[in-house]
Amino acid sequence: MRIVDGPFADFDAELVSVHGVRLTARVTIFGRETTVDLHRDQLEHPEDIPELWFSGAEDDGQVLAGLRERVAAQFDDVGYGEKFEFFLERADRPEEDPAQEWDAYAALCADVRRRKEVALRAFDQEIAPLPISEAGRRMAADSGRWLPAAAAREERRSRYPAIDRPDAEGRLLATIFGQPDPPPTLWERADRRRAAARSAAELRDYAVWKVTNPPQDHSAAVAQVERERAAIEERLARDWGFRLPDSIFRFRGFLLSLGPAEKQALEDLELVPFGIMDLFDDPARNARAGIDVRVHGRYYRDPPEFLTFMHGGSDGLHFGLWYDDGRTCAGVASYYNNDGGGVGLPSRTPLEVVRDTLEWGWRHVGDQDDEPADPMDLDVVARRHRLRLLREALMTVETGDRDEQGEDYHNAYRHSPELLERGDPDRIETLDGGGALVDGDTLIERGRQRPWDDYDFCTALQKELTDDLVAREARIAEARRRCAAGHPADALTLGRDLHWISAGDPELERHANELLTMAYRALGRDNLAAIAQAHHRHRDLPQVHVLEEI
Repeated sequence: MRIVDGPFADFDAELVSVHGVRLTARVTIFGRETTVDLHRDQLEHPEDIPELWFSGAEDDGQVLAGLRERVAAQFDDVGYGEKFEFFLERADRPEEDPAQEWDAYAALCADVRRRKEVALRAFDQEIAPLPISEAGRRMAADSGRWLPAAAAREERRSRYPAIDRPDAEGRLLATIFGQPDPPPTLWERADRRRAAARSAAELRDYAVWKVTNPPQDHSAAVAQVERERAAIEERLARDWGFRLPDSIFRFRGFLLSLGPAEKQALEDLELVPFGIMDLFDDPARNARAGIDVRVHGRYYRDPPEFLTFMHGGSDGLHFGLWYDDGRTCAGVASYYNNDGGGVGLPSRTPLEVVRDTLEWGWRHVGDQDDEPADPMDLDVVARRHRLRLLREALMTVETGDRDEQGEDYHNAYRHSPELLERGDPDRIETLDGGGALVDGDTLIERGRQRPWDDYDFCTALQKELTDDLVAREARIAEARRRCAAGHPADALTLGRDLHWISAGDPELERHANELLTMAYRALGRDNLAAIAQAHHRHRDLPQVHVLEEI
């Protein structure tokens, strides 16, 4: 057996005993044997092992369903191998017509699917009517017919002995001694060949599709944005005290210029304009009676510096313009309100965020693990065409000089090593991950804010602030004293920390609001102080949409 999960991943093992879904196996590490306890899901292809077939099943119905699933999985495995072997055979050949190569691959995929359907029909006719013990015996006796994956893998390894990556011990030794990465394996070269064939076929088919889905004229959208700009700028300056950046108006113009296909592509990415974007169509729109309009789109943990403009799908993901000096936008921040992780350092523009999200989703639309989407899945093909059209529309407005796609895009425009190592020189570390723009040292030892949270710092500080009441009160009292003496860094950073970790605790909410209000006023950021107070009054709202219904 081969272990694929846990501390012994990538080691070969010998089955010793089975206990339901648990098992004991023997592994050899640096020449010495030892036994380990595993779950069946930690093994590669547990369905190949008859001793594990009935583990965990409660009745005959579950056993029969499990056997059928194993047949399906076996033919999926064989099909996966055959489809990738298609490109293994061609990995080092000259590329003559990559699009035609993908067409041949698509035909193979159709044949793989047909053979699986034939095998499952045969199972239903020949195996399903048998008693369970006889069904298992019959399948094990004719494994070449019902369980062909193991033999197919061995045959493939014999034909392509170079496809395997270095073994676990080899990789461990290479890491210890700092050996360089080896040249691309046959497996990796085949993967690149497959990607090139897919891209060529998509470009060919996209050109045909685009004839009936032409891009929209952007000029009308630009003119509309210019007409409405003054009113929305006045509204945001009056109620929030913020100056809107040019980038948000480019984002607005981009949205207005999208045709049906591009709009659907944006929905496919689960990106939905929200927050301040709700005011563009009617800048005079007010909040419902008794609610401060400044909390529209403001999630429970949003720092006062955060101004929501887009929702991102599940777990409360949302994006906001970041105003840590109280006036000018420093970039875009985002986080999952219902999940872990901080807002990150502000960077990029709204459209750069859209491009970033598009490229994350681009390569693997409809893919399963390492296998590309079924080339006959017309829904996936249409989604990729729409994303390509959306990318072209976006690049006419921003990022037009960035030709990279997918992982290449992210590799080219990732954070600099210096920023990752040293952090932002202008921002002090905070629990929310956005950093505080303030001069001076703090009594709590903090580094410079990095794009990703410092786990050890965040864990230790949050534990102190939530578990040690005496220490917390002392921190708050000293932050008050130092702020009154003209040093607001402690009040700002600690206030942001407490705001982030409040979790519905009235005491934490009260202390956070007090410190933030004090710090913002000391720094001349009175609009942020007012936003903090408005949010404090409404942190218990059941939803973040508070505008009057149109």
